[in-house]
Amino acid sequence: MRGRKPTAPHLKLLAGTTRPDREVSDAPQFDLIDEFPSPPQHLNVDGAEMWNRLGPQLVMARVLQVVDLYALEQLCYAWERFRKKAKAGMDITAAEDTALKALFSEFGMTAASRRKVSSGEEKKSGNRFARNGKR
Repeated sequence: MRGRKPTAPHLKLLAGTTRPDREVSDAPQFDLIDEFPSPPQHLNVDGAEMWNRLGPQLVMARVLQVVDLYALEQLCYAWERFRKKAKAGMDITAAEDTALKALFSEFGMTAASRRKVSSGEEKKSGNRFARNGKR
């Protein structure tokens, strides 16, 4: 049995949980996407719609790196297959459902995965210890 999957460094930074003593010093860094590309030609209407809606939001959040485009393409393709079966009244397999949920989680598109990332704004709380002793 494997443990919890490591959180990406840029997500730790957003969540405020970065610790220098736990960082991997030689972790590869890739360029952030500044200008989001058009959807791959093989995607159908449903896949291209997801690409065009999700991609620009990930770019604005400054979390989409060049290498992430491949996983995003895979997510959009899995989504289009899901929609195709749904429109035909067919059920998806358990494996397809699990794979789609895993891809959603990779991009912070589930409630549980979003809880791991914050917008960086400080939360107002009545708890005086909520800021770790910072005044």
